[in-house]
Amino acid sequence: MEKKGLIARTPLSSKKFIAAMIWNLAWLFLIGYGINNQLSAETLTAMVYCSSFTQVGYLGGQSWIDVWRRKVTGTNGITSAAD
Repeated sequence: MEKKGLIARTPLSSKKFIAAMIWNLAWLFLIGYGINNQLSAETLTAMVYCSSFTQVGYLGGQSWIDVWRRKVTGTNGITSAAD
């Protein structure tokens, strides 16, 4: 029997996850570039804050979507062994 639902999906099958990882890698590249070129501490701090906000926004958005989906479908995400 084939598994259905969230367990059968991998993170790499999500377009949002891939987009978030690309943004994170881009921020890491830019921060590394800034460190290598000895940018000012204020600029590097701003880059780190922007990177953090994008990560928090992605995680917060995913959490909100999961809560909303559970409320709408009436499930709590726990399945029994009989399923």
